Amino acid sequence: MKSEEELYGPLLPGTYDVRLTVKNTLGTFLEKRKVEVWGGSKQVSLLVDDSDLAKKDKGVQQNVLAALDVFNKDLIVFQTNNYETKHFTNVTDEVRKVTAFAKYDFEFYKEYVDEIQMQYLGAVVNLDDLDINHFNDEWVAEATALVSYKNKMKVRDMKGFEDISYKNVRTYKMKYDEKSKKWLIADLEEVKADGSESDDWENKTELKNEDPPVMKWTRKKDKSNMF
Repeated sequence: MKSEEELYGPLLPGTYDVRLTVKNTLGTFLEKRKVEVWGGSKQVSLLVDDSDLAKKDKGVQQNVLAALDVFNKDLIVFQTNNYETKHFTNVTDEVRKVTAFAKYDFEFYKEYVDEIQMQYLGAVVNLDDLDINHFNDEWVAEATALVSYKNKMKVRDMKGFEDISYKNVRTYKMKYDEKSKKWLIADLEEVKADGSESDDWENKTELKNEDPPVMKWTRKKDKSNMF
């Protein structure tokens, strides 16, 4: 029977199938367990690790992957719109402040460039590195991905375009914002890659960007277009 203290009993010795429901900021999680009750047990305690439940939850995982994919797409919008940080849709205020300095570098060299074209091709995420935890009263996540961009630039008074495409292994640190109810990029680290890095990742998933748009900046118009 159920008592006023939310305790159940008495329980006879044996094995029981138990379903646990855990609710937190990220959602509602269900867990099934088998619990053994021995003779003489007056009370059975069940410990629940909601960080572990969140980490294993496919919905939470997809939300984290979607957040890094959004950032990857926003990045080239930012870079082809005079490095205006308003084009980032899921970053923290701290990241927005740091990236704002890139605008000064762009103002210096843009006079030597006629046109820039950028295209985000997609990413491969290392799922073994995906981590989700509840730390200091907030939800945080970390993920690693091999990202690929197809870019080219036309230097002023030069014929043709210079290929400036690149691949990087990018590590994202995120925090969950309860107000907007979404994951925000809180920090970022990346190193150059040759594209083979993901070959050694046993547990991975590909984020395909079907028919990716080409973002364009031109010096004459000094604005972006998408085509």
